Amino acid sequence: MAPITYLLGLKVAVTVVFIFSITILPPKSVESLSSGYGETIKQTEMVLGSKPPGCVNKCLNCRPCMATLVIPHQRNGFSAKTRGEDDSYYLLSWKCRCGNKLYQP
Repeated sequence: MAPITYLLGLKVAVTVVFIFSITILPPKSVESLSSGYGETIKQTEMVLGSKPPGCVNKCLNCRPCMATLVIPHQRNGFSAKTRGEDDSYYLLSWKCRCGNKLYQP
């Protein structure tokens, strides 16, 4: 009967440790379990808008050629019927800039 008592005691001990670990120890969050690759994907999904273009060799011989966001000019002769929408809303576009000149990417 000694082996049966030993197995019963072992089962009780394992059960107590399991319950203790579930109730007392804090669980790890899902984010802390993610790998570096998964974290990169999550950051990429959180980015809004488009990414800047590569402006290498886009500004002719001008240096430094850097990407910049440009607000398009509002057309003076253009009148569109708005339905209470904000007139200050304009789409942004990416251009390559060198000095005070803008180039298409």
